[in-house]
Amino acid sequence: MLDIIWFDMPWEAIWSQDLVIASIFAMVGAAIRGLTGFGANLIWAPALVVLYGPVETVAIMGITGILSAVPVFVPAMGNVDWREIRIIIVSAFVLAPAGVMSLLYLEPDMFRRVVGGLIFLMAGLLMTGWHYEGTRSAASKIIAGGVSGYLAGFAGIGGPICALYFLSAPGTAQAQRANNTVSVSLLIPVPILSLGLSGLIGLDTVIKAFILVAPYVVGQCLGSLLFGMVPQKAFRQIVLLLLAAIGVGSMAF
Repeated sequence: MLDIIWFDMPWEAIWSQDLVIASIFAMVGAAIRGLTGFGANLIWAPALVVLYGPVETVAIMGITGILSAVPVFVPAMGNVDWREIRIIIVSAFVLAPAGVMSLLYLEPDMFRRVVGGLIFLMAGLLMTGWHYEGTRSAASKIIAGGVSGYLAGFAGIGGPICALYFLSAPGTAQAQRANNTVSVSLLIPVPILSLGLSGLIGLDTVIKAFILVAPYVVGQCLGSLLFGMVPQKAFRQIVLLLLAAIGVGSMAF
């Protein structure tokens, strides 16, 4: 059986120039995440959409995210404020399938432009330093979780919404980072489950994702090594300008 699967796989389509390009963007995005704590999917989502289309993009980012999240998820568990994140996680789980449905019905070109607009908007919000300053009520958590879940299901980019909400919370930076890490990590499997149950994730997509884990992890390690060596404020602004440029480019071309 394994021999049949092996020989029936379209290896020429998997081992292609597209995979090399995807590997480069995976490494760059992961390096930025390792250095700044955010931005991986925002960096490589536009490239993956061009290479593989919207559905496979979300699937690849999700599978890669699950496999690479373990090293950061486990240490963060000890610092999580579950009272802060549980409502957000539940509402994110509820709205994520709606995002997946939007993904399935939107034309690829329109998907690329919408994702570009979202990336540009998020880069602008992060660049200005804006964060939520209202009351931290159940309603605000439901809204933050719902928007994050919808965007995670739609394009795999729900993380920055949680980050903007958690950064405004009282408490240590360590707790804020842990809340963001755990909530986003728990959300990653939702679009994968929805796409898998719909029969939209093929074995070739899974293989591509597993291959891309290697450059992704290398990028995370490089980013972590650079942490403390690079002026964080200057680098953050450069990354945000890069994200804004990617957003504009995705909308224009």
